[in-house]
Amino acid sequence: MASTSEVGHTKNLSKLETMFITCNGFGAIYNPSNPDLTIPALSGFYTESKAALKLVKTTQTPFDNIEGERKMLFKPLKPLATKILAALYSSGVTKTVIDDAETINRKIQGKRADNKPEETPPGETPRDKISVSQQSYDLQIDFFEKQIELISIQPKYNPNELPLKVVTLISYKTQLQEINTAVKEVYDPYNTAMNARDKKFYDQETGLVGKARLAKGYVKSVYGASSPEYKTVNALRFKVIKK
Repeated sequence: MASTSEVGHTKNLSKLETMFITCNGFGAIYNPSNPDLTIPALSGFYTESKAALKLVKTTQTPFDNIEGERKMLFKPLKPLATKILAALYSSGVTKTVIDDAETINRKIQGKRADNKPEETPPGETPRDKISVSQQSYDLQIDFFEKQIELISIQPKYNPNELPLKVVTLISYKTQLQEINTAVKEVYDPYNTAMNARDKKFYDQETGLVGKARLAKGYVKSVYGASSPEYKTVNALRFKVIKK
């Protein structure tokens, strides 16, 4: 299902096409002095905007696919970390080791010492949710690695269960690292495409929304505020939407 923002970008593009067709229908009377508002310029800009939007969709597909794979691979991590803690506790290690292990496990679970979820500090609200999510995966791997390092040096930690053995955990950690790196590599072209789309659509001076506003002003200057021509183009509402 397409997100609200994706639908919003598509609607903006569709409305630009409608405005271009409408202005073209005015004939010779539509003759702006601003070269960016001429029919050929609007037509070319629409084509470029359409291509920019398509590139986002093209690069998003492989990102969504591998991001889904990463979510599935990371899904067992938190319950596994809790099992490791329980196995370590039952092995009879010292309280100091258990305290360290509990601290690491809380971090993997994303909780504070009082068992409440970690919160973003004031003034550090993330702009890019995907980037924040990526940082979370990086941290989970880092904390999991610390958990493995801790149990690796405990002679008493020697479970019979294969999923809890250190060699198995190291293999799983490697898989997490590899899928995390793969997501970053696929995200880069997707992110670049989104940035290019945002500039094409929403740059204050050269973007789609700004051009539409100028075109409306020109039609108003030619036909007047109460004219059906101006009311037609003015009814096309464009919204600034960014990632």
